[in-house]
Amino acid sequence: MAGIKELKNELSEMRNSMEKLTEELHETNLAIRESLNSTSQAIKEASENFSKALEDAMKMMSDLTIQMNVRDTILKNLGLDGMIPGFLKKKK
Repeated sequence: MAGIKELKNELSEMRNSMEKLTEELHETNLAIRESLNSTSQAIKEASENFSKALEDAMKMMSDLTIQMNVRDTILKNLGLDGMIPGFLKKKK
């Protein structure tokens, strides 16, 4: 009978250990999920910020190109194209 009691005690200890391990794994999973959600949100925000900055830069470059083209066209139509050095007429 002593062997059966020892076996029951060992099984009970194993069950308790398994329950603690399961609880710790559950907490670890929750922490990982929260971390991944935070990382995902940070990446999404960074992507949105980068896209906005890129869009603004492209618009600014487009506007500058249009200004330069208009300036060149006006100078050409006024017959001043050859009179003004290139570095002056393309300056913003």
